Amino acid sequence: MTEATPQGRVQRFCALVLPALEAAGYTGYGSQQRLVADTGMNKSTVSRLLNGEQIPHVKFFPALAKAARLDPVELLVAAEVLPPEYLESQQTLSENNQSQVGSGSITPEEAAERLGIHDDVGRFTFFAVIDKLKSPQPEGDAEHPGGTAAQI
Repeated sequence: MTEATPQGRVQRFCALVLPALEAAGYTGYGSQQRLVADTGMNKSTVSRLLNGEQIPHVKFFPALAKAARLDPVELLVAAEVLPPEYLESQQTLSENNQSQVGSGSITPEEAAERLGIHDDVGRFTFFAVIDKLKSPQPEGDAEHPGGTAAQI
């Protein structure tokens, strides 16, 4: 059974990300500064992530996933932004060779349909993540340090 506390969520996220970052070479002297440069996160956010204290804002997930050599959807699931079923949907598309890479643009609504996201809450969450990723806010937001994910 998983913990329902925010701290348990942070621990599960870090249990996925930290070993992946280590395997990707983010260890030793200078690794924190390299991660800052590679992800766009500020130094304090990277430090809190590496210390297992905070999940960064979701807008950094694509760059963090690239640095850690993880699927961004895995990060969204680990941060509990998306339910685990989304990983299963993605795997099913992959197994059926239904990738749409290079086949032109699709709308968020079409993407939700193809991923099997049919419930209203899931669609709302999916569209909100897309909107947020399309128009990232500056990280230096003093009103919400660490981003929304860190506040939960």
